Amino acid sequence: MYFTQPCSIKINLTLRVLGKRADGYHDLCSLFWRLRSPEVVEVSFGHFGDELAVSGADIKGENIITRACRHIRSVSGDELPGVRARLFKHLPAGSGVGAGSGNAAAFIRLCGAFAGHGNGPGAGVASLGADVAFLASEHDLAIASGVGDELEGIDGTLPMRAVIFFPEWSCCTKEAYGALDEIRGRESGYMPESTARNEALSVLDALRHGRRLGLLPNDFLDSAPHRGCYGELAGAASDSGAAAWGLCGSGSAFFALYGTSNECGKLLDKCRFDWLRQILVLE
Repeated sequence: MYFTQPCSIKINLTLRVLGKRADGYHDLCSLFWRLRSPEVVEVSFGHFGDELAVSGADIKGENIITRACRHIRSVSGDELPGVRARLFKHLPAGSGVGAGSGNAAAFIRLCGAFAGHGNGPGAGVASLGADVAFLASEHDLAIASGVGDELEGIDGTLPMRAVIFFPEWSCCTKEAYGALDEIRGRESGYMPESTARNEALSVLDALRHGRRLGLLPNDFLDSAPHRGCYGELAGAASDSGAAAWGLCGSGSAFFALYGTSNECGKLLDKCRFDWLRQILVLE
């Protein structure tokens, strides 16, 4: 018998990089918004060896679900039985929406429910990926700090529709931070965390009250490749009446937010760029 768990993705409604740490990672302050992904994880538990089958994508290297399974065993004292998992992929890697982290989070929730430990993320899941802690949590909205694993949950959700554009290129998070560090090395200072937090709360309040914000703050826009293409998407979003738009995480995907599905349709009519790989509309 297979148990099924839909996966989640996230949009960074704001994303500020606050500085580079001694361990090489970066502290950030970001407003996370959870959205339902078209991807699904199915898991069966029993007296058999671990197996993982992936459809819809060719995963290079070790899949994050395999690492999540090993992590669960390491923190639970090996009480997890054999696992047969099936992962149904629909979204490209390197898009900044945390699709892989959402796969791991769905797997963790299934394993937690099976073991009777609830659906919480458990300890140490940030070692699997910075977005796993949020996507395995119960929060639909949260301000994330640290490397993205320290969460301040926010009540409620956001009554908006999202359109996410996936271009033909992907972005490597490590390279994106490296490019940003080069820029920051030539410029002065980082935004204080308190300022970034207040900015995030201000953006959320404005969106909840239907105010039009335009481009949302994301420090990776300064160093993003293909900025001309993102400019085309931003122009189309603006012309179609979007409330807000911006870069997903460190890239490569781009999003636009709307109050009604009719406005979403206007944007889709304008976005027939040959460099787009996929468009996802989330009602």
